[in-house]
Amino acid sequence: MTSPVAHAPPMAATAGKGIPSWARLGVIFGVVSAASIALWAPIGVSGTYPRFIGAILRRVTPEYAAANPYLVKMGSLLKPETFLVIGLLIGGFLASRMNREASPETEMVHAGEKTVSARYRDAFLGGFLIIFGARIAGGCTSGHIISGITQLSVSGLIFAAGVFASGIFTAKMLNAGGR
Repeated sequence: MTSPVAHAPPMAATAGKGIPSWARLGVIFGVVSAASIALWAPIGVSGTYPRFIGAILRRVTPEYAAANPYLVKMGSLLKPETFLVIGLLIGGFLASRMNREASPETEMVHAGEKTVSARYRDAFLGGFLIIFGARIAGGCTSGHIISGITQLSVSGLIFAAGVFASGIFTAKMLNAGGR
């Protein structure tokens, strides 16, 4: 027989007055996302990276940056998405400090990651591939899933289903390899 504690939801999920915290946060996020669409544009962060590269190229080789249609299309670095990325970094740092974490906890997720440096290498490469793929697809997971679903976009729903299906498959594959 399984212990009832093993099936209890995490404390954060049930804290409050009967409404799960994830539901409250989901509603808040939905309102913020809808407000973003109404006031500015859909939320997305991956466009910040080509804008950052464009800002550097405008300083180093302004002729090339002005002649590159993609960089011209992406525009200036001073857009709300840039401040969202900065806020994500600051928020992550503050959250770790509020939890009194000296550094982020590192998990060894599969047998090939025997060291912390291998974990950081793989995380960097994975992040690079995600950003590269996001820019080829014309948007990132936040743009396609969060903003797409907020706008009831069929492509956003299909993309979200694919992301979750591939994420579950990958997690199961990595967990099976680590045992």
